[in-house]
Formats: sequence, structure tokens, C-alpha cells
Amino acid sequence: MTPKSEAQIRLTYELDAEPTKVWRALTVPEYVSRWLGSLPCSDMDDEAAQDRIELRLISAEPGTYVRYSIKDNEAVSTVSFQINANDKGGTTFHIVHEQSMIAANCNFPRQRLAA
Repeated sequence: MTPKSEAQIRLTYELDAEPTKVWRALTVPEYVSRWLGSLPCSDMDDEAAQDRIELRLISAEPGTYVRYSIKDNEAVSTVSFQINANDKGGTTFHIVHEQSMIAANCNFPRQRLAA
């Protein structure tokens, strides 16, 4: 089942950094965790997972495009990053963030509630 998009945010930034630096910030796990405040879910134990978002790579085109699924508590969304070199030696950086509905039988674990 494909998630149905409910809301979408589109942002575009002009960055001074060259596209290769931006690409590394989006794809090297230790940089991603610093920038997005998360780790890929396979790298987290149960306790750490409660305080951090879960990040799963959906697709990527090396050097130009990456798309992640992000789960924060019960909310699931996808974020796409498009990287293009600009005429100033920097990067035109496009972000599309879509909140999605997920099926009740998805593979994401339910959040545990404290008594």
C-alpha cells in the first residue's frame, strides 16, 4: 500500500557549500545524525529509539537526490532532498517534506506508553 500524502512543505535554499559537501551531510550516517538529530533505526537500541526519530533510506541518486522515510512517535513522513550546483559555486538545495498516513498493519513498532 502506498502512503497517501496529507500535507506537503516545499523549501528551496541557496547554500555556499559545494554540492559534494551537502551530499555527504545527507548520506554519511554520523553527519546525518548530527544534522537531522537521528540515526538509522537499525543502529538504535529500544531505549534510544524512544527519544529519536527513525530514519530509513527510500531511494537515492548519488550526488543529486536522496529520499528518507522518517518516523517520529506515531507520525510518518517522507523527506526528499534535491541537490544542484548553482552558478556561484554553491548548491541550490530543495527539500520536500510530506506527512503520510500509514496502514495500521505497517512494520513500524508502536510507541510504548509509560504507566
